[in-house]
Amino acid sequence: MNFEIIDNIFQVIVFSLIVVADIVCWFLHKNRLYIILALAHSCFMMGTLYFVLYLVIRGKVPQFFYVSEISWIASYLFLHSYQIVGYKGQRIKISVIPLICGIGVAIISIWSGIFGPAILSTGVFTLAAGAIVYISVFQILYGDAPYKSSICILLCIILQVSLYISSSFFHDYTRFNLYFCIDIVLTISMAMLLPCTFMEVGKDDVH
Repeated sequence: MNFEIIDNIFQVIVFSLIVVADIVCWFLHKNRLYIILALAHSCFMMGTLYFVLYLVIRGKVPQFFYVSEISWIASYLFLHSYQIVGYKGQRIKISVIPLICGIGVAIISIWSGIFGPAILSTGVFTLAAGAIVYISVFQILYGDAPYKSSICILLCIILQVSLYISSSFFHDYTRFNLYFCIDIVLTISMAMLLPCTFMEVGKDDVH
């Protein structure tokens, strides 16, 4: 079987299960962070679901898959919202190292043509990725512990950019290769945001 189908089905199953877990955690703790996570995971899952359904039904990779791209970008916009809500009350100042990291990821995203010739989608992802990296690095270096979620979100961005760059070097998606290895780690990293959030948020910490 085409390994791309296996990889995408695995991603859809993992995200479907984690969305249910996000919602259960929200019902138990009434914290908005869990709802934001559910939206982020749902967007990623729906983008992948569209992609895999097209691949299974039509038997080929869609030439244009803006539906998936928009869903994946929306997922990262929700992750940025997660940061804003989660780090509420903490001052985020201009700092050299986080700024360099954020600009670096933005430049690499543009250079790699992460969403092809679509300037709008590439621009939105670039801005979101740069902002996410800046806040994550700032939180890791200067924020109050714990910062497991910051490391996890930063890893997701790095893996996402690496995934698109690696796609330029692989053309056979029927067999397991480094591209799928990165994608699987990305899926696990996104899913790990839930346990990281659970460890960082107290039971009585309601947002």
